[in-house]
Amino acid sequence: MIPNYNERAATYKVTVNQLNKKLQLIGWSRLIVLVISATCFYFSRDENGIPFLIGAILSLGLFSYLINIHFKTKRKRQVALTYLWLNNSERAFIDESKPYYEDGNEFLDTKHPYSFDIDLFGPHSLFQHLNRTSTVIGSEKLAQSLLQTQSKESLNKTQEAIQEISEDLEWRQAFQVYARLGKDSQEIRNYIDHWQDSKQSISILAIILAFIIPALGLTSMILLWQTGKVYWFNVGVFLFTANMLLFGAISGKIRKEIGKTERIGAALLAYSEMLQLIENRVWKSARLQEIHSKVHSKNQAASALLKESSRIYENMDSINNGMAVFMLNGTIQFHVHVFRSLVKWKKNHRESINQWIEQIAEIESLLSFSNFSVNNPEYTFPNLQNESIFFEELGHPLLSKSIRVSNSIDFSQERFVILTGSNMSGKSTFLRTLGIGIILSNAGSVIPAKSANFSPLPLLVSMRLSDSLEESTSYFFSEVKRLKLIIDNLKNGPAFVLLDEILRGTNSDDKQNGTIGIVEQMVRLGALGMIATHDLEVCETTNLHPTYLKNKCFEVEIRDNDLFFDYKLRNGICQNKSATFIMKKYQVI
Repeated sequence: MIPNYNERAATYKVTVNQLNKKLQLIGWSRLIVLVISATCFYFSRDENGIPFLIGAILSLGLFSYLINIHFKTKRKRQVALTYLWLNNSERAFIDESKPYYEDGNEFLDTKHPYSFDIDLFGPHSLFQHLNRTSTVIGSEKLAQSLLQTQSKESLNKTQEAIQEISEDLEWRQAFQVYARLGKDSQEIRNYIDHWQDSKQSISILAIILAFIIPALGLTSMILLWQTGKVYWFNVGVFLFTANMLLFGAISGKIRKEIGKTERIGAALLAYSEMLQLIENRVWKSARLQEIHSKVHSKNQAASALLKESSRIYENMDSINNGMAVFMLNGTIQFHVHVFRSLVKWKKNHRESINQWIEQIAEIESLLSFSNFSVNNPEYTFPNLQNESIFFEELGHPLLSKSIRVSNSIDFSQERFVILTGSNMSGKSTFLRTLGIGIILSNAGSVIPAKSANFSPLPLLVSMRLSDSLEESTSYFFSEVKRLKLIIDNLKNGPAFVLLDEILRGTNSDDKQNGTIGIVEQMVRLGALGMIATHDLEVCETTNLHPTYLKNKCFEVEIRDNDLFFDYKLRNGICQNKSATFIMKKYQVI
């Protein structure tokens, strides 16, 4: 059952309004307490001002408490706003097919065996349809899942993990919310990757002085208060200056550290919150149990360790506050101690952090497929028990369900299909539908089919090619190179092959003979798959290999001087043509 995203969005809208009112109340309370504190300090100068002084100190304590409450409430509002955005966006995606995550255009590779041909990445692509990742590495993992072939054992584990995550909407959305709040970026990812090579250090002398000078400074202030002698004030000023000089000697390292990215603290906090969600759950599926086992370091939870590093970075970020730098470092060498904590943290945990983040990426990828499953409850997981490929009522997931036409096809008997049909009859769309069915099956996902049997196979495609001025290659030569790639891969083992109207860049005789030759190669090399063609003579090849090849087609009818397509797959060779009719109708000929 598809979740009621409208209802959930309405609930979070109420929560946001309540938190806005609470923040206003806290703001006014802070102002009132500050005024009271200032008033008490003013009257504490009187002879009987001790009660006012106590009141001022208590008021400052209350003010600090309210600041803490303010930041916690502000964080809760950020979380609630993200939940509101998430549910509104998911509703719009289902109702209007309006994608709201990145399209993965950076993963587009025209030389990949199928990603460019199948509309895998880019605007309105399969990746964008599936994508629910917010971290850079999560996006990379999802793309990798769509570009690889898993073993049957691995596919079983992936299917189980997707099913388990899909059962808990609250957990899934909490993970998405924290990932979104982290505002991860490639800059942050690159910075963390370089931790392995980090050689930061702070000298022993600087550490000793960072303890001794502030202690001497505090001692001088106590002596000044007890004796009232100006001498101790002068000593205090000297020690204050010494503190600032020591800070100045190390401030370059600190600024270099935080200057690389301003959002590292928020990203680490988000990583921590996501890892805590993984740690706090008892998982049933083997894949999720493996992930859970990898989010600890030296018997410590990774979430707690990353939360510690997040606090360190947040404290370091105060170096950009001039008043804080002056007061905190002139008295207690605050930023020197913070930097020392960072150096120590990196030394102890820098080798583990990439492993922790990789587990977040695994979950984000699985979560994307789980969300796809939940939003499409009629979709099914392919059965992996049979050594065959069969799809019952397979449709294209990027087409609206209201106009989608599904078809069944079985490759367990005839392993390779020659597909014919007139222009616009649906040949290319069906090839892409098959391609997406294979890709999703290889990823362990549900597919838009009533039922399916699947055996993992690599996918090889030649559908969308172009010439290249940069490489000085013609369209024909580009196609020949792609076909050579397919043949070479088939020599290494079986694969599922999709070919759409190949050899269009040459004359009709060469095209026909070449296509027949490629079909013969498919038979010799044991390929499964389909080739779409307009050359009906190619269909006669099935007579030579009746147990391996099969003819199927899409037909068109002319009704009331117009074309009618039903997009239903039929057995046999296409009998009707439409190109001449269309050109005459639009007065091209």
